[in-house]
Amino acid sequence: MSEDKDKKAPDDGEERTVFMPSGALDGAGATPPAPEGESTGPEVPTEADASETPASEESESPATESPAETPVDPAPAPAPPQTSAGVSPTNFTPVEGARAIQIGDVLNHIFEVKRFLARGGMGEVFEGVNVNTDERVAIKVMLPAMAADEKVVAMFRKEARTLTKLQHEALVSYRVLAQEPNLGVLYIVTEFIEGVELADVLGKVERSPDELAGLLKRLASGLGAAHKLGAIHRDMSPDNVLLAGGDVHQAKIIDFGIAKDLDASSATIVGDGFAGKLNYVAPEQLGDYGREVGPWTDVYSLALVVLAVASGKNVNMSGSLVDAIDKRRKGPDLAAIPANIKPTIEAMLRPDPKERLRSMEDVIAMLGGAAVAPPPPPPPATGRQSVAATPSGGGGASKGLLIGGVLAAALAVGAGAWYLMGGNTGGLIPGMGNQVAVANPGDPVEAARAAVNSVLPSVSCTWLDIAGVEGGADGVRIAMRGVAGDAAAAEREIGQALTGAGLANARLDFGDVAPITPAGCATLDTYRQVRASSDYKLSVPQPRFEMVMQPPGTPYAGENASNTVINFNFADASQDFVIVGIEPSGVITPLIPNRAGFDALVANSTNGRPITNDGNGRYRLNIDLDHQGWSGIILITGQGPFDAATVAPPVGARGPSWQQQFLSAAAQGNWRVEMVWFESVDREANSGGPVLDTMGGTPPSDGNKD
Repeated sequence: MSEDKDKKAPDDGEERTVFMPSGALDGAGATPPAPEGESTGPEVPTEADASETPASEESESPATESPAETPVDPAPAPAPPQTSAGVSPTNFTPVEGARAIQIGDVLNHIFEVKRFLARGGMGEVFEGVNVNTDERVAIKVMLPAMAADEKVVAMFRKEARTLTKLQHEALVSYRVLAQEPNLGVLYIVTEFIEGVELADVLGKVERSPDELAGLLKRLASGLGAAHKLGAIHRDMSPDNVLLAGGDVHQAKIIDFGIAKDLDASSATIVGDGFAGKLNYVAPEQLGDYGREVGPWTDVYSLALVVLAVASGKNVNMSGSLVDAIDKRRKGPDLAAIPANIKPTIEAMLRPDPKERLRSMEDVIAMLGGAAVAPPPPPPPATGRQSVAATPSGGGGASKGLLIGGVLAAALAVGAGAWYLMGGNTGGLIPGMGNQVAVANPGDPVEAARAAVNSVLPSVSCTWLDIAGVEGGADGVRIAMRGVAGDAAAAEREIGQALTGAGLANARLDFGDVAPITPAGCATLDTYRQVRASSDYKLSVPQPRFEMVMQPPGTPYAGENASNTVINFNFADASQDFVIVGIEPSGVITPLIPNRAGFDALVANSTNGRPITNDGNGRYRLNIDLDHQGWSGIILITGQGPFDAATVAPPVGARGPSWQQQFLSAAAQGNWRVEMVWFESVDREANSGGPVLDTMGGTPPSDGNKD
């Protein structure tokens, strides 16, 4: 499940950013950041540390520090009454002073928290034990920001009632939904499975025809039981299948947390839009074929899971949103599927839900040879189907962001500041090349690049690029650049792809991968679905910019600031675009609302500030930053308008409804997203003048924007 409400006030002392207009524009003086508490522009969302990671993250991972939480602020309410079992009923009441779960806590005098396991879309997962029965359990704790939202809690309670009824040997058992009155947290308890994820052993499990048929029948039977109770999983993938004791015959489906009630009139946490991993979702989850989601959706995803087992590796059904849709219409390669189940798998993978096996009962019947004929093949294609409606047309300048052609007043978020200006840019290194290399099967360097590129679209809560690939006698070294919510998990997933490509000696360097809070995960995962894969327009000449003493006449005269340069290539005058800034906190700030706004800034620039026109559609955006740390720039190209609430949603408004809204607008406008990350550092003696990154530790770009 995913959340819609997760606002949190910024922590004291946290570096935050203000986007300001250039003092060189219209002859106006530079406007300093507003004092704390004063408003200088439109209301700005507060930052949050609440998790918005995909709901499927339930695999074990190393213990990490829990995100900070802010006490719920409504008037104190008495703790709800307890049942005879000591567990609070599900009418959750926020408790003032709620804090994060800690190891050693005993919830409702029953469930002792033993260790941290993972972060999921609802919050965090811990291993625990029932102190009365010694039963090991998994405890999923809802984030306080979500638990404070009555609508979210009501929907979660409704889905929990379904989940606790699921009883099947192939399904994880849900025990109870409860509130801990003293800590003020809402949680759900499931059985604890000691085992491994199917995703981790795809190349190791038995793949004989009989074993594959048995696995398919077992999982189909479990999903069928869930469907009878009105729950659709919608995120069937190898990492949501646990093998108890490592035994494929004991496979259990986990993470029904995004299950959807089949009553079309009722809302759920995830709504009717996309849920699940791009590699394994059905076409209708991507907006194709009328978005008709039902049991047949799990039928499709289950077939891909079995295909992954048969192939010994993850299926390749992701990429950009358009790529993912095209791959499903074409159909995956079924060469690895044995003859005994191939007709069933083919019938499960019909792109059009109306032509697909419609239920798990049909799947099992076809496996057993019952008289359930596969759906007829689809009629011959008469041409490429339209993915989206006709674009709504371009939009004009946003009055809220442009005043007389000048970027409007600061979107205040705190003490730090960006200025759309820049110092002397002499000595600037040209922008990185944007050519996509074609892998040579005999070249380990190109093979490594291809393997990494194949998995990047599906690595959750990340925006990663290949900074460089080096080959040597001791193997291949791949340097990554960007941001990740869980760098260790991302490194493992990419490492598995390299191992699967026969590059067991490959080494990954995540030294230039910055952390991003869970508040930014939903944004990254949504933007990544329409990530540009060619014809790049955005780049930075280096990953780091040194802070230097600023000369007189500049916004930060006499202070340290970095003079950051962002390169753009807008040779195609027919494309509109929007530019926004993003911080590791997850906060997104609109910078330039469209091409008209960009052109106005260019026309009003003085001495190349804030924008330098290098000719032939090439520009440099000069930004001064007065604080250290990572920052990002997002470029979305396509047909406008680019509604600010869609392209730069507040932290507390990035739930499923926003994701569906963004992807729908992206399909209509043929949007493509690019993102670059860079760091402002203060490591050298400051003597004035811009300093380029010549320090060690960051390999130069290999000329590929991957």
